[in-house]
Amino acid sequence: MKPNARSRSIPDYVDTLDGFRALAAFLVMMFHYWQQSWVGMAIRIGPVTLDFTPIVSIGSLGVELLFVLSGFCLYYPLAMHPERRLHLGQYVYKRAVRILPTYLLCVLICAAYQIGRMDPSVLREQFIGNMTLTQMTTQALSYNQLNGVLWSIAIEAQFYVLFPLLLPLFRKKPYWTALGAFLIAEGCRAYLRDFAPDKAVFFYTNQLPPMLDAFVGGMLSAHVAALLKRALTKEQKRALRPALTLAAIAFFMLYILSTMYIYPLRYRDALNNLSILQLHVRKFVILGFAGAIACSVMSCRWMHRLLGNPITRFASTISYQLYLWHMWIALRLKDFHIPPYAAQTPMDDPAWRLPYLLTCIALSLTAATLITYFIERPIARACLNHAPRWARPNLDERSKTP
Repeated sequence: MKPNARSRSIPDYVDTLDGFRALAAFLVMMFHYWQQSWVGMAIRIGPVTLDFTPIVSIGSLGVELLFVLSGFCLYYPLAMHPERRLHLGQYVYKRAVRILPTYLLCVLICAAYQIGRMDPSVLREQFIGNMTLTQMTTQALSYNQLNGVLWSIAIEAQFYVLFPLLLPLFRKKPYWTALGAFLIAEGCRAYLRDFAPDKAVFFYTNQLPPMLDAFVGGMLSAHVAALLKRALTKEQKRALRPALTLAAIAFFMLYILSTMYIYPLRYRDALNNLSILQLHVRKFVILGFAGAIACSVMSCRWMHRLLGNPITRFASTISYQLYLWHMWIALRLKDFHIPPYAAQTPMDDPAWRLPYLLTCIALSLTAATLITYFIERPIARACLNHAPRWARPNLDERSKTP
């Protein structure tokens, strides 16, 4: 595989991750836009009609893909270089620089918009919860009235805290650690879906314990990919590319099958129905995403071009801001009747749906691009260039630290 400029400048860069990250952000974005507009997702090409509604309507599972990617990206550089150790100060500083500045900016803007629109005591609680990343500690806070997508940032931050504690165990016993994480997560999911369906399942479903195998599954995916990449010769890698490409497609089909399973059942009149269905399929979704990512690392060139091209690299670059802002923008457009609609409820106006969808996409992409390139990246560059002493490895450790 001929390296591109990005792969030459970033150590252990995996171009296919750009495609998966872009896909995850797109799935979540389109799911929320579909929820807000009820726009049809069927495309007619001549006599053939392609209906993407089952995939789009279950697009919230894209969050699992983001968590798998997070586990992969955290562990892959360490898996590729087993001699490296984790420099805790540098790790904490990089993670904070990566997510906090624009996240806190998002919370501030979302809270400022609600002044005069929300009960002051509720607004204060929501603001403090989101600013301290504790919004998933109570059901009241988890029902996020500032920005509905921010719950996942809190779960991500929780795993960032857990990762250094989990790392020594995973490096010694990766498969047993992954199995333990799966048993913990699946045990929590089994309890929620089978023994406590009358509880606030939606709230508990999105906590870290039932999500733990998503992150650790990403770590295991990185371990397997790095193990194969380091152990195989160039000739062996070349010979295995077709098989690994087919395996990546087969693994990804687990996600497609999961959406096809949930789609016809999602509106059953049952308590916590959709959350229960997600608890049933989450293990298959995680396995599908983790397997597809691992196999894509050494897949055929056409898959690398499909997932690692300039378009997916751009989408991957702005994906964090796209994730933070897309839902808030969609709701504000409805607040201000943009575009205008003729019915009492906008979704009841068929002529409104497609223009609303296109406006949401255009504004979200524009906002994400501007915030990424004019706020997120300059802040990150400045912070990393002026990192405090505690966040910098010693000179004799720099060659060993990711």
